[in-house]
Amino acid sequence: MRIIVALALTVTLARAAAAAGAPAREPAAWPVPPELLTRYEQSGGTETPRHAETIAYCRRLAAASPWLAYTTFGTSPQGRELPLLIADRAGLCTPEQARAAGRAVVLIQACIHAGEPDGKDAGLLLLREIAVAGRLASLLDGVTVLFIPIFNVDGHERFGPHNRINQNGPREMGWRTTARGLNLNRDHVKADAPEMQAWLRLFTAWLPDLMVDCHVTDGADYQYALTYGLELGGNLDAGLAAWARDIWLADLEAELGRRGLAIAPYVMFRKWDDPRSGLRSGVAPPRFSTSYAAAQNRPALLLETHMLKDYRARVEATRAALEVTLRVASREGRRLRALTAAADSLVASPGFRARPLPLTFRAAPDSTVVDFLGVAYDVVTSDLTGGAWIRYDASRPQIWRLPRFDRSEPHVTVDLPAAWVVPPEWDEVIARLALHGVAIRRLARETVLPVTSCRLRDARWEERPFEGRHRLTYEIETFAQERAFPAGTAVIDAGQRTARLIAHALEPAGPDAFVRWGFFDPVFEQKEYAENYVMEAKAREMLAADPALRAELAACQAADPALAASQEAILNWFYLRSPWADPRLEVYPVGRIQDPAAVPASDPVSASVAAPAGANSSAAELRQ
Repeated sequence: MRIIVALALTVTLARAAAAAGAPAREPAAWPVPPELLTRYEQSGGTETPRHAETIAYCRRLAAASPWLAYTTFGTSPQGRELPLLIADRAGLCTPEQARAAGRAVVLIQACIHAGEPDGKDAGLLLLREIAVAGRLASLLDGVTVLFIPIFNVDGHERFGPHNRINQNGPREMGWRTTARGLNLNRDHVKADAPEMQAWLRLFTAWLPDLMVDCHVTDGADYQYALTYGLELGGNLDAGLAAWARDIWLADLEAELGRRGLAIAPYVMFRKWDDPRSGLRSGVAPPRFSTSYAAAQNRPALLLETHMLKDYRARVEATRAALEVTLRVASREGRRLRALTAAADSLVASPGFRARPLPLTFRAAPDSTVVDFLGVAYDVVTSDLTGGAWIRYDASRPQIWRLPRFDRSEPHVTVDLPAAWVVPPEWDEVIARLALHGVAIRRLARETVLPVTSCRLRDARWEERPFEGRHRLTYEIETFAQERAFPAGTAVIDAGQRTARLIAHALEPAGPDAFVRWGFFDPVFEQKEYAENYVMEAKAREMLAADPALRAELAACQAADPALAASQEAILNWFYLRSPWADPRLEVYPVGRIQDPAAVPASDPVSASVAAPAGANSSAAELRQ
């Protein structure tokens, strides 16, 4: 304990010197006291701690350094703390303090997939070196670090040695999904998991300037211990993308290369069963962490250590990448904050609406040839399954010349409206938008508005659930109408920094649109029908009044044999074209106001959401 007190005193003096304007310098190396050895170190790099042990260690770190504060940002469905360490050289530990001091905020998260704990152990080691040992104190120059050692806390405690069949350590680890079976890294937009809702409150409160998400990859064998993903394909602000590519990634590749650690973009073969088919990368939908950050105008780095490398090699590779990232952030913090502020302003500006917004991308046909550090392999025909069996031989490293298809081009785009309007009965949708930091106003009284609406035809639900929901596809038909919206309707202006995210959530063409996840399923249910004895007569009256209906019916029957074979289906076909049909059936409830002059004045509603636990606590309270 004396060593911890001495270390804390050293850091306190260094902080005072920094506050007085003295230049930052790295203190001399200190031996790590037994109390601050991690489970990873104690086990010789083969084990990772459980949730309770991780929390206890975080508290010891915070007690050992005035630069660290421990808090939680929520509670899991099974009642576990969602842990958060905040690192700052002045002890700042709230978003307001960090913004007032001009800090660049860096969010590092681990164990979103709890069976992939490399980032947890790497981050704990790095923060100890920065804030307690003081060897890397300069990494906090102008930077506030938020570190989530375990995001998926309930899945983490589904602990065991058999949770990742193709992963080489640690001895035991957590499970991929939450206790509800949800993959948090598919949940960023729909936000079904309580853990994700807590994370969104944290994210929108702090609005980090950059983010790192730590994973372990699946897939093929190759020489790289670490691969990465960066959203550079068109869904991130151009200025931020250039910075991420030319500064962040360039430094990462150069510095890790000097340390003998070659890295490569996340490995996906064009044909997964043919490593020589070439490499591909593209733009992911915003359900994923790094793409979600891009939709919020923030650069994010995906770290994917190689599952077949031993645990020590993976943790050390992650730690090195985090160290380089913080060095870049401390050096580039002022420019990075200016770039994120400029991106936010651009998205909120009228000029952003002047060009189509891509919702999906597709791979461009051109490629470049790159060297790939692969390993030898044989392809044999399995005598068990009859299929192709790739057998890698890591003892025989090879360098392959492979085409890389890494350029994307917009596929589905949308012209942004001046505003969206969401009727108040869809309160769950409005609440989810607020979680994303969306500014929302409310109509004070019923108002008739000129909107573009759409009817979603031929809706089809996937047979099997995906992330707890049966996703659907449909054909989109747009039409203009004047529609009465009741008091309390949410008015969501496109002129705000979250416009990219709003479009992904509310535009039906988006891959992660709320309607595609089933939030609006009731609009597809027909609730009124006609009895056959009534409709047989009505159908004949309709044919007499409009002979063209007969040809239309014949065309529909030719395209749909089931319609042709069913009396009820034929009569319902007529019913749906009669004045008695529900005009709201299949009509998407969200309206789009195209003309800015038509956007109504309305009562503002705070878009802020409940702050994470401890977010407004004092530094002293956070260290308890």
